[in-house]
Amino acid sequence: MDALVTPSTVETLAAKKATKTISIVSLNLGDAVASGLIDSFARPGGNITGFTGISAELAGKRLELLKETIPKLCHVAVLWTAENIGSTQEWKESQLLLRDLGLQLIR
Repeated sequence: MDALVTPSTVETLAAKKATKTISIVSLNLGDAVASGLIDSFARPGGNITGFTGISAELAGKRLELLKETIPKLCHVAVLWTAENIGSTQEWKESQLLLRDLGLQLIR
């Protein structure tokens, strides 16, 4: 079985353009959904797999799990920096579920 191993998003994007049949394993997918590498984390589709850090897309899920674990929770402190695009995306995603979860985020 053949496979391409790529070190980061840029190389993975190039490999995706080059083949639809050879498996691509990325060592750092970054934000794989935003970059267009995969359709979604639930259903990635295609021939790409690999490693990624906790993405912005999972920020809301982390808050849901936290609220499930601590039902009386109402305030959550979030550390982030506006200079980091990934951090900013996670902050925005975290704010989407606030009303539904009854949480207040504190920066």
